Amino acid sequence: MKEFGVLVPIVTPCFKNGEINYQGLECVYDDMINAGCNGMFVAGSTGRGPWFCLDERKKICRTIAAKRTEGVKLFAGCMGTGLKEMLENARAMADSGADIAVVTAPFYFKYNQREIEYIFLRFAEECPLPVLIYDIPDFTGTKLDTAMVFRLANHGNVIGFKDSSSDLNRFKELTGILEPIDNFYLLQGKEHLLAETIIAGASGLVVSFLHIDPLPFVRLYRAASSGRVILAMKIQMEITRLYQVVMECFEKRPGMSTLFYLLNYSLKKRGICENILMAYEDDFPDWLEVKAEEAMRICQSISAIKE
Repeated sequence: MKEFGVLVPIVTPCFKNGEINYQGLECVYDDMINAGCNGMFVAGSTGRGPWFCLDERKKICRTIAAKRTEGVKLFAGCMGTGLKEMLENARAMADSGADIAVVTAPFYFKYNQREIEYIFLRFAEECPLPVLIYDIPDFTGTKLDTAMVFRLANHGNVIGFKDSSSDLNRFKELTGILEPIDNFYLLQGKEHLLAETIIAGASGLVVSFLHIDPLPFVRLYRAASSGRVILAMKIQMEITRLYQVVMECFEKRPGMSTLFYLLNYSLKKRGICENILMAYEDDFPDWLEVKAEEAMRICQSISAIKE
């Protein structure tokens, strides 16, 4: 497998009326790149990809493509409800400067594993960009079969897999079977599993909590990938504590807007951008601000950790 580093599933700054704040998007990009991140993933879950229309997603992609510095890979969400929509999205993102197309299993209808594999293979054959498969069962309702992932990884145009399933055993199994495949990225998408999976051989990480503060995650990746296991595990303990704080918020207030509030609070407090929330996302209890402050304190405490 190939080393990648830290991939940012970048948020989409916007005004309360839903209009995209492209200057704010550039500011988030600068914050993440200055912290040492290696790539940007636009129009993903954290960036509300399914919310925005195709023209808006194209402009988001073009904004980052024009802004990016040398060596920064640009991934673009091409998810859809069916193959034709997925391919339409991929062609649009290719024309807008993306390097890699990211797709989940199509949503709305429920598909079996054989059907999903057929759709992915057709997509990989016709996609104008290299393809990264994204497994996020919470959103698609389907967890991808390990054997199918291995078969897809051997397709010439499938160059990576992002795992947001929270299945540590499955991830370790994938690490073993995918390791011999050159130029393939295996990315971890869950904050509480980062150190262990990177030490085991993962190519990198891609997590939403980077927006709370990217520095702890960059530091963890560098420690884990360079064999500084003790430091990596110390940082992971704090990031796991951060993960638990966020999960407590979801337990009390289910819904994606809870996560968006926490990210929004941190980005605004750090002076990066003013807003990522929509007009309908304004019913936030006082305790959520207390939790957001706690999350930021945990991130700040990581800078004091010594090897």
